[in-house]
Amino acid sequence: MVRESSQKARILRVAAELFAEHGYHGTGMSQLEAAVGLQRGALYHHIGSKEALLFEISTSQLRLMVDAAHDIEARTEDPEERLRELARTLMENVADHVLEWTVHYRDFNALTGQRRDTMLDLRKQYEQVWLRALNAGVAKGKFKKSPDPVILKGILGMFNYSYVWLKREAALPPRAVADVFCDTFLAGIRQDAPSWGSASSAGG
Repeated sequence: MVRESSQKARILRVAAELFAEHGYHGTGMSQLEAAVGLQRGALYHHIGSKEALLFEISTSQLRLMVDAAHDIEARTEDPEERLRELARTLMENVADHVLEWTVHYRDFNALTGQRRDTMLDLRKQYEQVWLRALNAGVAKGKFKKSPDPVILKGILGMFNYSYVWLKREAALPPRAVADVFCDTFLAGIRQDAPSWGSASSAGG
């Protein structure tokens, strides 16, 4: 059982590398067979199907982030600090799992049926933790009431696509990147920040 789990982990790692480099549709089963050194029958024994392999890779870190987000929510009362912890945890994870996030964002649309529904539900669960933190800040008088879901989409967009450029060995470490992003958006949503659209109205 341990050996089989180890073999599957190896297949997932190699497949993530291939999918990230060539894309899900650009990676053939023969290419994967050669890379892992298994015949097709043995390969399918471990993964079930190519789409099942994509599902596992593209949801593996998302599941961890959902669990981590619920834990942060349960133990961090202050909304601003909760957002910072969510951001730091996400950036740390992205830096350590760039391949998986690359596969997730580039190829999640290839998922179908229940697998796609499960992936979208995981995303929603994760987003809801962020949204509850924002709403808690509004309720406590710390944040302005924002035009949902515009602000949430904008905030998460800053973080989600960091997989394209984020590097663990960069001069600015992942946690520092998270704090820079948080400083940026928090300056705009705090209660004393300019009202929505004021800058564009003044400029027009």
